[in-house]
Amino acid sequence: MPSLRPRDWRLPRRHRAPSSPVEDSKPLRELDLAGHDALRDDLTGLANRKALHRRLEEALTEPDARAALLLLDVDAFKDVNDTLGHDAGDLVLRQVARRLEHVALEADLLARVGGDEFAVLLTGEQADEASAVGRRLRGLLEAPLEVEGLGLRLGTNIGIALAPRHAADATGLARRADVAMHLAKTHRTSIEIYSPDRDRHSPARLALTAELHAALESGQLEVHYQPQADVRTGAVRGAEALVRWRHPEHGLMPPAAFLPLAERAGLMGPLALHVIEDAVGQCAAWRASGRELTVAVNLSVTNLMDPDLPAEVAALLSEAGLPPRLLELEITEELVMADAVGPIGVLHELKELGVRLSLDDFGTGYSSMAYLKHLAVDALKIDRSFVRDMADSHEDAAIVRSIVALAHALDLEVVAEGVATQRAWFAVRDAGCDVAQGFHLGRPMAAEGFRTWLDAQGAESPQSGCAS
Repeated sequence: MPSLRPRDWRLPRRHRAPSSPVEDSKPLRELDLAGHDALRDDLTGLANRKALHRRLEEALTEPDARAALLLLDVDAFKDVNDTLGHDAGDLVLRQVARRLEHVALEADLLARVGGDEFAVLLTGEQADEASAVGRRLRGLLEAPLEVEGLGLRLGTNIGIALAPRHAADATGLARRADVAMHLAKTHRTSIEIYSPDRDRHSPARLALTAELHAALESGQLEVHYQPQADVRTGAVRGAEALVRWRHPEHGLMPPAAFLPLAERAGLMGPLALHVIEDAVGQCAAWRASGRELTVAVNLSVTNLMDPDLPAEVAALLSEAGLPPRLLELEITEELVMADAVGPIGVLHELKELGVRLSLDDFGTGYSSMAYLKHLAVDALKIDRSFVRDMADSHEDAAIVRSIVALAHALDLEVVAEGVATQRAWFAVRDAGCDVAQGFHLGRPMAAEGFRTWLDAQGAESPQSGCAS
């Protein structure tokens, strides 16, 4: 094989894309890969993984090299293959390739890297430009297409990695684009730019996982409390316990930054017990000072897989002298999706202790309403995504009212999360919610700060604008 130069397999910038993303009857234009079949994808005519790797290596060796790699896959492509057959799947992939060519003028290389995954290499570009191209690609690929007489709409997930910011070598850049693409798929955000903080395989996260073990024993994990109040009277009803990590280098870290690490490291059990112990102790102290408030603690499915959890919770309640009815344990619809016998059994044991159970983030999952009676929960917490805009959104307000009607018909209390403004407070009150939680009432506070906040309550209520 003759020596390859970049122009042999790079997309020629002089070619313009077809005028419409649905002009799929035209044959794929030939790229400058003639005579180099080892670098061409036979199905689409685009460059293949080998060609992409070569071009990446070449681009990243140039002085002051800057590049953006966009890696994308076709959502629900497996469904097309399984339903219509592989010939139809191949046709879809060819049409995807045609649509990718609409960014040919910006791209240094277009490639199919395998299966339903494609790549776009932009040299000299960075985050803003790469994101703009990603948005264009998403629009192009989500436009309707016709396969065997069926009108299909295919989504896409796009991961973006930048050189040299995220990696300075071809293998590293490709891996980080892949991580970002899977984050886009997992979180249903369509487009994600790589972030080391969210890469569970990065060396920094491995180090953080090791530090988390020590943090549990050294007192770096703090429990903060966010107040909850009756929406009709403004009277404080209780608080939700929220864990934070006061890291010596990174400062106060939110749970999203370390709970996934705890999950993978098998630390959710001791971490949950740490939060419950602190919460039960604080609730007992509030009660001793004359304030009979509830305290809520989040549990994961992993926690509910532990058959010893009910006995451990019972021991903590007994040691603190706290009536079980003042402890509320929150679960998510993930438990419903898990459909596992073990967690349901643990839930029933906790219920027998006398603690309250609530279903958190209600409305964002796929749970069957029939599960509500089997889970024996006492309350539903409406997800903040519905509460946030309901004062201005007729649709969100209608959803909240429907949830309230369902909950009250089942004798369940309704807690509205994310109440950040006075207008939102009035909106959830008018919709019939029972309890509100959010920044309008108060932000999460360390235990001492929460006690000070409680002492300051009295003359004013959140309706009159006294929220901190």
